[in-house]
Amino acid sequence: MRLVTKLMLAVAAVVALIAVISGYTIYRAEERHMLDVVISGADQLSGSITSATWHAMLADRRDDVYQTMQTIAEKQGIERLRLFNGQGAITFSTSREDLNRRFALDDPQCSRCHRQGLRLPSLPLQERVQIHTPPEGPRRLSVITPIPNEPQCSNAACHAHPPQVRVLGLLEVSLKLDSVDEELANMQERIAIRAISEILLICPLIYFFARRFFSRPIQRLIASTESISRMELDHPVEIPEHAGEITDLARSFEVMRVQLRDALDRINSFTQELELKVDQRTHELKSAHQKLMQSDRLASLGQLAASVAHEINNPVA
Repeated sequence: MRLVTKLMLAVAAVVALIAVISGYTIYRAEERHMLDVVISGADQLSGSITSATWHAMLADRRDDVYQTMQTIAEKQGIERLRLFNGQGAITFSTSREDLNRRFALDDPQCSRCHRQGLRLPSLPLQERVQIHTPPEGPRRLSVITPIPNEPQCSNAACHAHPPQVRVLGLLEVSLKLDSVDEELANMQERIAIRAISEILLICPLIYFFARRFFSRPIQRLIASTESISRMELDHPVEIPEHAGEITDLARSFEVMRVQLRDALDRINSFTQELELKVDQRTHELKSAHQKLMQSDRLASLGQLAASVAHEINNPVA
C-alpha cells in the first residue's frame, strides 16, 4: 500500500473519530438543552395551573378546578394531567384509567421523592422530573409540583387543614417528547451527513497535497537513486522546493552523486595515467629488447667474420 493511501486512510479515520466524538458531544448538549427547555416550560405551566385554580381550590369548587385543568390540558397539548391528594390518591386525571387509583409512599413512583425523609417542598426542579420511555410510542416527561398548605388554606372555614401539614397534594404535568425526539433524530442525521461530507471533502484534499508534496518528490528521488545505482552520474538529482525533509534528502543524494562522480573521474584518470605509463614502459622494454637483439646479431656477425678470416689466413695443409 502506497504512502499516500495510508496517509489518506489514517486522516479519514482521525476525522471520523473526531466527528463521532464532536457529534456525540453536540448531540448530548443539545438534548440536555432541549430537555431543560421542556422541563422549564412544564414547570411554568404547572405554576400557571395552580395559580389559575387557586381561588377555586380555596373555595372548594372542585368541579371548577377539574374543568379548568381539563381545558388547560386540551388547549396546551398536555398529554396527561393528574392531581393527587395528601394520601396519594388520584382525585383528577385527564386519563380515565387513572381515576380512583391510589399510590403509597413506598411505591416506586413516589419513593424517589420521599426517600431518606425528603419532602417535596425542599426538592429542586430536577428531582421532581421523570422521563418515561415506554416500549412503544414516544417518551414522556413528567413534572410534579407540590401544592403547599398556605395560611389561607389552613385557616379557611370550608376545608381547614392542620398547619403542620405542609403539602396538600401534587400536580403532575406529563408532556410527550415526540417533537424533541424528532428534532434529535434530525440532528443525528445532520451530524452523520456533516461527518460524511467532511470525510469526503478532506480525503481528496489530503490525496492531492500528499501526491503534490510527498508522492511525486519521492518517486523522482527513487528514479534518481536508481540512476545512481546504474552509475549514471551525469544526471543531477532533482531537488524539490519546500518539501521539508524530502528536500534535505534529495540534496544529500545530489552531494553523494557529485562526490561519487568525482571519485569515479579520479579513478578513471588514474587508470588512464597508469595505462599510459604501462604503455610507455612496454615501449621502452621493446626498444631495449630490439637493441639487445641487434647487439647480439652484430656480435654473432663479428664472431663469424673472425672465424672466416682465421680460416682464410690459416689454410689447411
